[in-house]
Amino acid sequence: MTGRIFDIKRFAIHDGPGIRTTVFLKGCPLNCLWCQNPEGIDSGSGLWIKQNQCIGCGLCFANCLYGAISFEQIPRINLSACQKCWTCVNLCPSKALRRIDSEVSALSLMQELLLDKLFYDVSGGGVTLSGGEPLTQPEFVFDLLELLKKEGIHTCLETSLFAPLQIICKLKNVLNYLICDIKLIDEKEHCKFTGESNRIILDNFRSIADFPNILVRVPLIPGITAKEENLKAIGEFVRSVRKDIEIELLNYNWLCGSKYVQLDKPHFNTEAAAFSQEEMDKFYSWIPPCG
Repeated sequence: MTGRIFDIKRFAIHDGPGIRTTVFLKGCPLNCLWCQNPEGIDSGSGLWIKQNQCIGCGLCFANCLYGAISFEQIPRINLSACQKCWTCVNLCPSKALRRIDSEVSALSLMQELLLDKLFYDVSGGGVTLSGGEPLTQPEFVFDLLELLKKEGIHTCLETSLFAPLQIICKLKNVLNYLICDIKLIDEKEHCKFTGESNRIILDNFRSIADFPNILVRVPLIPGITAKEENLKAIGEFVRSVRKDIEIELLNYNWLCGSKYVQLDKPHFNTEAAAFSQEEMDKFYSWIPPCG
């Protein structure tokens, strides 16, 4: 079984317990306005354009057989015309153009992840699957998790829970730790900012709340999710399902704006900034205590 990934982050300390290696899988059914990993939304192949590395040689423009590249100081890719032949990537002398994704087998990826096993063992860490939404590639995910389980590797998966319930329930047999992202509790707001209803997400959370190790994460987005009514409602919802589930608030990552530049896409708010510690404390005060 093969899957499509777009990044591997080693020595991660915020994606589950201990020191971890996080694998980012391509594809996501949601289209969050603020997405921190916009390169992972599309399930297919794609291109980065690192503008600060471009030396203006024009080789990509001159050698594109499909007329998909225009050139005005930096290359612009017409994605509808691009045939993903990767000629431009192979010719770029400064590596300003590169593929976002790679296709890997579950076995070869597992063997690469085992290179960090010493760090997992001494820290109580392991492997985390993230995205995108990893459950858009369920067969590959379960193959990989089974292989890691046989090697005694602690596994974690971060999901929006926007997936068929039967897939999510299967995780109980192969997964040690589950991170669930809950962004907005109001259905209309969720539709507005992610493109989809949150009904399946909330229903799935109710159904899998007996999973032994669960963390709920809420991304704090200025003016969207970081509101008192939203955070209180998420906290009350989680506590109504199970009182001892930990809720973590993720500060806004303003650095993701550079990814939108490289993808030649507009960013929803170039002025948005991370919250101060005082603001973070206030947000946490709106969440009902765990226990």
